[in-house]
Amino acid sequence: MSTSTVGRMRASSARRPADAALAMTFLALLLAGCAEEERAAPEPASTPIGDLNTATMQLPRIEFCSLVEDSAIADALGGDGVSEAAYGNGDEVELSGVGRQVVHELGCSWTGEDGASARAWVFARPVSPEFAQTVVATGRTTTGCRTVSGPEFGTPSSTQVCDLPTGRSRVRHAGLFGQTWLTCELEATGRQADALRSRADQWCVAVANGLDAAR
Repeated sequence: MSTSTVGRMRASSARRPADAALAMTFLALLLAGCAEEERAAPEPASTPIGDLNTATMQLPRIEFCSLVEDSAIADALGGDGVSEAAYGNGDEVELSGVGRQVVHELGCSWTGEDGASARAWVFARPVSPEFAQTVVATGRTTTGCRTVSGPEFGTPSSTQVCDLPTGRSRVRHAGLFGQTWLTCELEATGRQADALRSRADQWCVAVANGLDAAR
């Protein structure tokens, strides 16, 4: 074997470990880049209440507590809920400021560790636009509450901000989706009005989307 041939063999042998090391380094960098992309991927953004296409949403009048995402409940309450309640059409329910009444609704409520509560309900029967207007007008007379402007939550719809006698604050959205009247609200103590409004907006979006997906 010639000296030149031996030299070429030695050079080739020397390149193989170097090539392998280079390939491993490249693979490690590639995997690290993929992991970084996975970590950097943003969480899906929730739908702003003003972007709800309420004209096309069809909300069924059904028991819907299980349709609301746990994450939406936690976001609304500022933490995991500690209690949950549900009621149906014809049940007797304790109503704030009224006492126990037989209701014609299907509803749910969740309470958090700090006493914050998230609620939602739908009328059990179909609602006409004319009757919906009556509901909106009646809501304007609620003591301690004021109707505020904002994105539509159904047609017609109403948004209320209330300072309750208990010292708590409440934000309520209500509106007509097709023939279904949906009301949702968030109530809390010690939260700034803007923060409570933002939480209530997203809470009502989550409830409406959950019902719309179940049709």
